[in-house]
Amino acid sequence: MTRRRWRITLLGALATLAAVFPITSLFIESSWLPQAIFVVALVAGLGLVARGLTRSRLLIVAVQVLVTTYVILARWTGDSFWFALPTPTTLEAANSFGLQALETVQRYSAPAPLNDGVTFCLLVAIAAVAIAVDAMAATWRSPAAAGLPLLTAYLITAANGQTALALRYFVVPVALWLVMLHTTARAQFGRWGTASANEQSEIDEAAHDRDALRSFTAGALKLGAIGVVVALLVPAVTPHFPPRYLTEGLGRSGDGGGEGSVGFNDTLDLARSLNNQDQSPVLTYTTTAFTRAPLRVLATSYYSRGQWMVVGSGGNPPDNPAPLPAAQQHYEMTVSDNTLAAPRIAAPYPVVAVAMEGTPWTIDPVTRDVRVGRAVSNYKVTYADLAPTPPQLRQSGTPDSPDITEDDLTIPDRSRDLIQSWSNQVTKGADNPLDRAIAIQTHLRDTSRYTYTLDLGEQPRDDQGRLLEPIQAFYQTRRGYCVQFATAMIMMARAQGIPARMAIGFLPGLASGDNRYTVRASDAHAWPELYFQGYGWLRFEPTPGSRSGTPPPYAVLGPGGGPTGGGRNVDSQTPGATASRTPTTSATPTAVPVPQEVSLLDSLGSAFTLRNVVTVLAVLIGLLAAFIMPITAWWLRLRRRRAAVTQQDLIEAEWQDLTSHLGDLGLSAPDGVTLRQLTRRYVTDGHLDQENATAMSRVTATLEKSRYDRPERTSPQEAVRLHHDIQTIRRQVGRTRAWQTRVRGFLWPEAAVSFWRSLPNRLLSLRRR
Repeated sequence: MTRRRWRITLLGALATLAAVFPITSLFIESSWLPQAIFVVALVAGLGLVARGLTRSRLLIVAVQVLVTTYVILARWTGDSFWFALPTPTTLEAANSFGLQALETVQRYSAPAPLNDGVTFCLLVAIAAVAIAVDAMAATWRSPAAAGLPLLTAYLITAANGQTALALRYFVVPVALWLVMLHTTARAQFGRWGTASANEQSEIDEAAHDRDALRSFTAGALKLGAIGVVVALLVPAVTPHFPPRYLTEGLGRSGDGGGEGSVGFNDTLDLARSLNNQDQSPVLTYTTTAFTRAPLRVLATSYYSRGQWMVVGSGGNPPDNPAPLPAAQQHYEMTVSDNTLAAPRIAAPYPVVAVAMEGTPWTIDPVTRDVRVGRAVSNYKVTYADLAPTPPQLRQSGTPDSPDITEDDLTIPDRSRDLIQSWSNQVTKGADNPLDRAIAIQTHLRDTSRYTYTLDLGEQPRDDQGRLLEPIQAFYQTRRGYCVQFATAMIMMARAQGIPARMAIGFLPGLASGDNRYTVRASDAHAWPELYFQGYGWLRFEPTPGSRSGTPPPYAVLGPGGGPTGGGRNVDSQTPGATASRTPTTSATPTAVPVPQEVSLLDSLGSAFTLRNVVTVLAVLIGLLAAFIMPITAWWLRLRRRRAAVTQQDLIEAEWQDLTSHLGDLGLSAPDGVTLRQLTRRYVTDGHLDQENATAMSRVTATLEKSRYDRPERTSPQEAVRLHHDIQTIRRQVGRTRAWQTRVRGFLWPEAAVSFWRSLPNRLLSLRRR
């Protein structure tokens, strides 16, 4: 074991720890860090010991993987071992840890709580990174490639943290990676000197080597430093893609110029900005109603650590949506030029019927969100106008419905006391759910108390320096946009025993002529929905400002308040017919048609469209064209070996492959040289070490025996040994070549080039025959 290999191993372990250390910012506790240090040290120690016992690289990595896996499993699932050996129960325990970690990642944002599942998965991931770094840097002596797993470990934090990482988190692992490059480069450069000393020479060869090494080192350091500076400066001056709308709740694919589709990712983060003014159209619609309601895309009740997430409904939901209240009037909305990506569409709440020919769709039984099997450009929905009066809502009674889940009344533990006191103060004197809800809405819409802004500013911290929970931050700063105002009303309503949830969608948009309205990406909006017994989920509007729209009449009118809607009822058959206000009940069979299930064939049909097939074929043809030369060279080698009849033919084919490959690496065979002269050239110019030089001598001896001895004296074992020696020589020579030479030799092998150049002549000769 050389001293430089010890250095590379130590540097790789330190770089791994430096790359994973920023993960401490993603969790409340850092108790996993000492265990991570032990795992990285274990991987490094195993690598050192294994490299001292064997030269098989795959065996070294296998030892690291097996021993590290055993140690981690023994530490966390040792109770399931049988005579110190893992059992199927061990796999079940490991799987349960993985599920626990997955649930934590889905339910919490950074900094998240630390539990056994998260710690177990972190150690497994860190072990994988440590093994990859050690294998690339020390076992394969390619520290440049070790930068990839180090970057992966760094991006785990960069992609999941709420704020940008400090510069030190990036500089330390990069500096250690550059030191690894420098150390390995010095070692390789030192083996390149092949000139022998001449007693009559007046030139100090050793001094020249030292000067060359210093020049090489200085050049490498300059290139590395320039690369780091460029990596830091380029992101600062490069235009970034526009942020997703609704703070990661809504995003656009495409080039940002209005093309592409808009899609929700089912997550809404209160700690990020909604600073997006994209005027790209999302859809255009007409409606039979005189007044226009917001277009809802989805609703969710689950809130955790500053994020609203769609996690699915628990239990076994009913096959059909819950019945709508009796007093309602129906209107139609016809949508065109829709760019909202599947499985979402936008429509006023609640939808009672959908018309989209050839597209499967379903209605969520709890939220009544409409989901489609594939993106649809044009569709028509029939929706109900829930128009209760304030007196009716005041007499609605205690909420009691299967539509209400535990999440609809959940308040964050960290902010429970603040929310309860805040809510009690706002609703003081209100003696029924509606008046409490109106009091909360009026309080939040008061512009003398609260400021509507897209700029949240710097997040405040508590006395211990921790970031405040987003609701606490909103209470302290009194500034935010629709997400903050809606969340505040939802939590205060829940504190008063009123079920509440978050709705996400768009404002009604602006008129664009001919009774058409255009909804743009900048119209993205969020609002609360509160549940009232007998009337279901009703919209409220706590966000102040012109962008939010006005609250519905039942949320602002007095005892004589009337319905919210107006317009032409879809039940009217003639222009002169009077709009029917006869209550419709859920028993009417045509109110909610049976939704179409998305079958497997429908899913496959949506995937195998003509556009997708053409795209896949174009990609495959492009890859084939890019790698046609390597494929041709591989095919020629395979054909020569299959054409070999005797051991002599096979040995000649192997030798031809070796000379062709070394020629691609810059070691061409000059004309007129003997076999032994060519062998010495390969040993000298290929910088072969003692072991590979001996292998080259065996290859030469086997080739000479095959050519000049009796055929039966060449055994199959000699051919097999020659094949292994040639593979070892090829790898050794490849490591001494520049990466540009290796890439060029792989993509443009001379044997394949000669084959294609001679193809016209061969075809012409066949035609003459």
